Amino acid sequence: MKRLLILLLILTASYSLQAQTTKIWIVRHGEKSLEDPADKDPALSKAGEQRAVALAKYLKGKKMAALFSTDYKRTRATLAPLAAAQQLPLQRYKSTAYQALADTILHTYKGKNIVICGHSNRLLGIIAAFKATSTLKEITEDEYSHIFLIEIKEDRVKLKEGHYGKL
Repeated sequence: MKRLLILLLILTASYSLQAQTTKIWIVRHGEKSLEDPADKDPALSKAGEQRAVALAKYLKGKKMAALFSTDYKRTRATLAPLAAAQQLPLQRYKSTAYQALADTILHTYKGKNIVICGHSNRLLGIIAAFKATSTLKEITEDEYSHIFLIEIKEDRVKLKEGHYGKL
């Protein structure tokens, strides 16, 4: 009887490890400064800085395992308040390498919470790399408030779409 109980505990623990939910929040960088239209790597505007703070507040209380950003000032700055609050470094990813990013997260951070900050023309590709489908067909240049949550448990992928900060 004791062996059966131990075996049941081992199987239950094994199943719970396998059945963990990976949660991935995906956001666009905050509003960018338009002071210099020729600047290919602008910083955040005041509104963008406020959005970055709003993101940290929105995710407050959720322990993150990693924060992913492209190598642009505006994506790094959008995650900066959250990185400071969580005491996490930013990890860089190539903005067009959707599948490589998804594979890294799914293999390295299974069962953990992750945030990805990207660009309007890349977010839907990132979502698709996780085998999820958004109701949106595009995210325009003036849309900054979208936040997507992908929950992956075993083979089930669920996408929730919402907004944060000022609309």
